[in-house]
Amino acid sequence: MPCRVEHCIQIMEALAPASYRLDWDNIGLHLGHPKSEVHRILVTLTITDAVVYKAVNERVNLIISHHPLIFKPLKTIRTDLPGGRVIKMLLNNDIAVFCSHTNLDRAPQGLNYWLAEDLQLKNHKVLAADITNPDVGLGRIGEISPIALQDLVSRLNSRWHTKVRYVGAPDHKCEKVAVCGGSGGDLIYQAWYNHADVLITGDISYHDALDASALGIAVIDAGHFTTEKIMVEKVAAYLESKLPNVQIIQGIDGDNPFMY
Repeated sequence: MPCRVEHCIQIMEALAPASYRLDWDNIGLHLGHPKSEVHRILVTLTITDAVVYKAVNERVNLIISHHPLIFKPLKTIRTDLPGGRVIKMLLNNDIAVFCSHTNLDRAPQGLNYWLAEDLQLKNHKVLAADITNPDVGLGRIGEISPIALQDLVSRLNSRWHTKVRYVGAPDHKCEKVAVCGGSGGDLIYQAWYNHADVLITGDISYHDALDASALGIAVIDAGHFTTEKIMVEKVAAYLESKLPNVQIIQGIDGDNPFMY
């Protein structure tokens, strides 16, 4: 039997159930018909013009994205503006869109688990756990061999091919490490309560940085894209293991608007 969109959704929700999402989030099937056939899936962090062009050229039937295509309620769909233009291209080419966002962030084997593994954190666990399930929640916290903050920064710059910002003294010792993909500034106090030496995340604001400095916890801002791009290869590998007869394509082109 042919693979259908609804079957792909079931596979994704086995990894990251919809019930794990945060209340404000908008996940699930954003465009398309559940019964549509799927022969090619493109996995991406964010749906941009470049990603949709790639999907059209590769004759993709389904895009699986981390960031929601539709987040705020739509009042208009103007095709002369980026959001409407993307929706038009997707509909014209019969490409379905499924989004797995905070449910994937909070899943026991989801994005933050992958980040912790990539950083080789030992004995890591959920940083901000759900009150009903300690295996579900935002961020991870674990240990590494003691290292100076400036050396950890250099390690991340090399490993993630970026240039991070940081808060803290260059010789600040980092051994207990908290990490959260995306925008994790609101976890600074949670990391501090859990005796983390450093929080690695993205989108740190000026006031977040001041709070961290006052608390004495170091913060490394590696950027939203850099701390979440691991989702593409990991979800692609997961889908390949579950859907051997479907071609899985990775697509992160155009996701990072910043230059370094």
